[in-house]
Amino acid sequence: MQPSLRVKTTGLSGLVAFGVGLLLLALAPVIRGGNRYVALIPLEWLGLLVLWLLGCALLIRKLPLSGSDAAFLSRGEWILVLSPLWAAFFFLTPLPHGLWSALPGREIYLYASTTGWLALSLTPDATVTSLLASLPIVAAFVLSRTASAGQIGILTRVLVLIAASQAVWGMLQLGPFKTLYFSAEFAGGPIGGFANANHFASFITMTLPLAIFLLWQALPASHAGHRHLPPAAALLWSTVLIVLVTAVLVSGSRTGLVTAMLVTLLSMLLLLGAVPAHLRRWYLLCAGTLLLAGLVIVGMKALVTRFNLGLLGDDASFRWKLIASSWQAALSFWPVGSGPGSYAAVYPRFQPPGLRGFAEHAHNDYVQLLMEFGGLFVVLAMLAVWLLVRQGVSFWRKFDGAGRGIGTMQLQLCCAFGALAVLLHSWVDFNLHIPANAMLCACLLGVFLRPLPSAVVQKSGSRASP
Repeated sequence: MQPSLRVKTTGLSGLVAFGVGLLLLALAPVIRGGNRYVALIPLEWLGLLVLWLLGCALLIRKLPLSGSDAAFLSRGEWILVLSPLWAAFFFLTPLPHGLWSALPGREIYLYASTTGWLALSLTPDATVTSLLASLPIVAAFVLSRTASAGQIGILTRVLVLIAASQAVWGMLQLGPFKTLYFSAEFAGGPIGGFANANHFASFITMTLPLAIFLLWQALPASHAGHRHLPPAAALLWSTVLIVLVTAVLVSGSRTGLVTAMLVTLLSMLLLLGAVPAHLRRWYLLCAGTLLLAGLVIVGMKALVTRFNLGLLGDDASFRWKLIASSWQAALSFWPVGSGPGSYAAVYPRFQPPGLRGFAEHAHNDYVQLLMEFGGLFVVLAMLAVWLLVRQGVSFWRKFDGAGRGIGTMQLQLCCAFGALAVLLHSWVDFNLHIPANAMLCACLLGVFLRPLPSAVVQKSGSRASP
């Protein structure tokens, strides 16, 4: 008997809103991961359009602002979704000169200031630009959070195929198609549509758990009453998964490789428990073949070279100096912050003499956000952690009860693993400041935070399509 799920599947995203949302996610990584004005401005307009369409749907249906269905957001989620407005009010509201000059970290800027009213942000124009850049990120979260169950199934496949296209693009750059770098040949390794290999690898790594889920879903069902997907589906997702893994391996991103190994292992352990016993050896054989194929294509020598102790030491020394000095900057402006988007303009004051070059980012998203947003970042981060922990506890209770084996829950957890990859990578890089990566992370978290389905009848090892 198939499981019956007590969960509404209507969602909030209509055909137009969902289609625009897919276009938004597909275009995000095409031009340097969206981290160029020529790419970011269209993404902002598309994000605004998605939010407008979803807002119209909310008003037309006269739905309340919160509830238990997927079309609703909790109060905590509303606070996070509206966080750009809170930041705009906090950092762009003019303050009297006397009050402004008394705030932490402002003393050195007094000589250039007037006696009039001043915004809390040290770089108001950059703050406006930074907050506008959050529109597509918020749109990606709301889209996945409020979509129907059927739309989530489509979204999952689209995200994996977008990453696969980036992986193929990147590997073609290593061959005779050097023009596909589009004037970024200095990168050396594959970067796809991104500016460097780290952001390229992080984007693909986030989709690895989704690809594993799709492959698991394509395996033969364990009960005769279930629909058997054609063998072509398993072949397709196996091929896509090999392409994704190979792209991460050839990228040369050390942190990307480590996080990819971690989330791949977590995803396979999660889904192994739901694979029928007589199919587990094939599942494990597929996993071993996947890893072996990637290693053969890349070559162990090239892989080991990236983990040379000398290179690791030099890179770690540079990043540590940058992060440590950025931390000092964050303390200097605590608790009000220097303002969103102000890092590049403000950091040179704190840059140590031995650190050469111009630092546009801190190579640690959390320290940079703490410096720019101050206490507001701490409050919003604590709220986000609370929502994620609360959802994690709900999953634990479900899996400990009658929910083990429902395909929708496995998909949500795989999305959480994908988001975990970029959140870990951001401790040594600035992936969350790359629009395409931030949007994909927000999209995955939106799926993870969706209300859990309730199974009325459930058999061990059964699966339900998302």
